Amino acid sequence: MSSPLEPIVSSTPVVPEVAGETRLAVVSDEAPSPVREPREGTARALGMGLVVGALLAVTNVSMGLKLGWWESGSVTAAVLGFGGLAAVSRRRGSPYTPLENNLTQVTAVSVGAMPAAAGLLGPLPALMLLGLDVPGVGVAVWSVALGVLGVLAAHLLRRRLMEEEALAFPTGITTAELITAMHASAPEENRGRGVWLAVAAGVSAAITAVRDVLQKLPGMVAAPGSVGGVSTASLTWGLAWSPMLLAVGMMAGLHLGLSMLAGALVGWGVLAPWLLNTGAVKDATYDSLLGWLTWPGVGLLVGSAVVSLAAQARDFWGAAKDLGSLKRGGTLPRWAWLCGGAAAVVTLALGVGMFGMSVPQVLLALVVLLPLCAVCARGAGQVDVSPVTQVGQLSQVAAGVLLPGAVAPNIAVGGVVSGAAAQTGVSMWALKAGHLLGASPRRMLGAQLVGVLAGSLVSVPAYLLLTRAYGLGSEALPAPFSHQFRAVAELAVKGLAGLPPNAALAGGVAAGVGALLTLLARGRAARWMPSPVAMGIGFILPAYFAVTLCLGGAMAAVARWRWPHATGRNVPALAAGAIAAESLVGVLIGALKLLGLMA
Repeated sequence: MSSPLEPIVSSTPVVPEVAGETRLAVVSDEAPSPVREPREGTARALGMGLVVGALLAVTNVSMGLKLGWWESGSVTAAVLGFGGLAAVSRRRGSPYTPLENNLTQVTAVSVGAMPAAAGLLGPLPALMLLGLDVPGVGVAVWSVALGVLGVLAAHLLRRRLMEEEALAFPTGITTAELITAMHASAPEENRGRGVWLAVAAGVSAAITAVRDVLQKLPGMVAAPGSVGGVSTASLTWGLAWSPMLLAVGMMAGLHLGLSMLAGALVGWGVLAPWLLNTGAVKDATYDSLLGWLTWPGVGLLVGSAVVSLAAQARDFWGAAKDLGSLKRGGTLPRWAWLCGGAAAVVTLALGVGMFGMSVPQVLLALVVLLPLCAVCARGAGQVDVSPVTQVGQLSQVAAGVLLPGAVAPNIAVGGVVSGAAAQTGVSMWALKAGHLLGASPRRMLGAQLVGVLAGSLVSVPAYLLLTRAYGLGSEALPAPFSHQFRAVAELAVKGLAGLPPNAALAGGVAAGVGALLTLLARGRAARWMPSPVAMGIGFILPAYFAVTLCLGGAMAAVARWRWPHATGRNVPALAAGAIAAESLVGVLIGALKLLGLMA
């Protein structure tokens, strides 16, 4: 992230319309001089974007099902694109240009966001845990429709938010700055990132293979002793042999790691032993305890979400003005409008036929989709946070009030809105980088739509392989945000009936705590306040996840204190390599199990 800065301006006049064409640029008051445009929409830039994006998509599926978090990937894609093509293209006498690098990151971000756009990290696991069997082909087509709607929403809002209001979009600024710096620096300055990434990937792949293939390492080393007469192993306390969890902690930082650990301490260190000792929960297993601890965990998430959305009340009014500005038109070509119409029809057909939604429920989701995508776009532009899950659950509440029905269709309503909004949010960051670099909006639109299709073809198989290999909802793949979508749907449809004893009270108290912490975090005490979102996830995930992630955050904090200049560049590369390698090996193991080549 970076603070808002002035737009990056090249000293060379650029007219980015058609790659490789010769244009006229005025360089003096006397006569025009021919200037050859930098390459932009090349096959190598698009191809590298698809490769890097596939890596991001697999990583996001694995990380999202384990932790509920996923990465937009703009900076990572820019670095990997440069590392993969800059040296080769230079030797061939055809330098890899900043505009090509931008197209690479735009494409990769579109591919990498598809696990969230498809609902693979929250809504779909929630539906599958309810027993709904959805065919993979149907999910793939559904995801393409939602991804297309999200991308088109971003381009409809682009002129208003980037040109007229000039919102910051800090991640986009960071990406543009990085692209400019990499192409201006000597090759030696960028080589270190690739070395650290490759070393981390090799070590991570080896550890994962020894753990999951050879089974010579345990998934968790349990802590000794007991808490309240219950063994720490039963309460999931320990340390994971997981390079991914360490790496996520390094990227998330010590504050989020400590926040998650605080949630785990309350949930798995205090409440879980109490539940077992009082008989409220009979079995000292993860699944049994999770059935109760989900509710205070979700309460923290919902309380934080309510305050966050209330703080963005102006964004809802801004979104209304955004929609009013669209009637001036000129932001999308005709073929894009046809794609949007086709995507809406597909969403309607599959929502009714595959998820059991009523026609009014699908129409409600489509009506609120663009305004709520605009809210996410404004959040991404103003505070660098896109409240994807929150707007999805807001639509669930609206559907529960206006069109009450079963739990599964209500979850699907949230999936429509959150899926499109996920693609909109990351698209705005990628488009901001392109805007600052002078890229062609139409080329970026084309690259993003190609990325949506490719992302669906990568994400859905990766999801199916992982869930079949490790078991959805297990300790290995807890899918924390699926519990949030399911809990909100049950409350919207059923009210408080059917909750475990005292779970409603615990959820209400937790919601109040989450709201209070979010309010306090907006003031001077922000640095001392734990993140209620991370705390809520700490209630839902096994405790050793929080311990390992917190350890990774501590390691990165020590490294930044001891070697401040080196770690700013190398820690992100090291973490990205570790996360990607464990994700890819996990998907490979899933494929081997599916083919019967591995038990």
